[in-house]
Amino acid sequence: MNLLLLAGGEVDARGRAELPADDRRARHVQHVLRALPGQSLRAGLLDGPLGTAVVERSDARGIALSCSFDAPAPEPRDVLVLAIPRPKVLLRCVEAAAALGFARIALVRTWRTDRSHVEASALARDALRARAILGLEQAQRTRVPRIEVFARFRPFVEDDLEAWCAAGARLLADPSAADPLTGCRLPDAGITLAIGPERGFTPYEVEQFGTRGFARVHAGRHPLRVETALAFVAGHVAALRARDACTGDVPS
Repeated sequence: MNLLLLAGGEVDARGRAELPADDRRARHVQHVLRALPGQSLRAGLLDGPLGTAVVERSDARGIALSCSFDAPAPEPRDVLVLAIPRPKVLLRCVEAAAALGFARIALVRTWRTDRSHVEASALARDALRARAILGLEQAQRTRVPRIEVFARFRPFVEDDLEAWCAAGARLLADPSAADPLTGCRLPDAGITLAIGPERGFTPYEVEQFGTRGFARVHAGRHPLRVETALAFVAGHVAALRARDACTGDVPS
């Protein structure tokens, strides 16, 4: 945990917060960080600013903190459209996507998504939110991504996809695509990234994305596991943005 995240209701008007000894965050502060009274920790408000939390008390009852939040948190812009994978993989992907700064995550049942994956408890709203918060803590972010589950592919692409897309490029990751991701121009706007199941989207699904402005691109020719592909492609996107921002050398 690289950031102590607190909900607005946990901090009073004086900036004080108390976490009981059985709270996951209190246990981490006491037993992993071994923070003593007077020690300052990186902190943030969920969906709010960043700041610090000074430990005022740490004992068998838990911890008491004096908090100050005065630094703006990064505003995520990107959108992830993810074919629903196996439950354990799904939770890892949600955690990683939150850490990578995705603002919205659409979890979609595709033709190659097993029915049991859609019925899994991992898709419960509380489970998804809890894993997203773990990702935020790791990456020192505060903005909880909006996460929704879509049980049918066709209604999603026909009725919802357009409203979900960010303002910038629309990319469909596919190792068999002709064009490399490195050839894309990524303007200073959020992107929408679609990642399929480990067996890939069906030709029909690829066509549906294509008619809605998604470019098929590859970041390498080797098929990857879903969580690996997510991190790998997101890393490429970050590198391209940094390159274009620093040099202005955008491929034509």
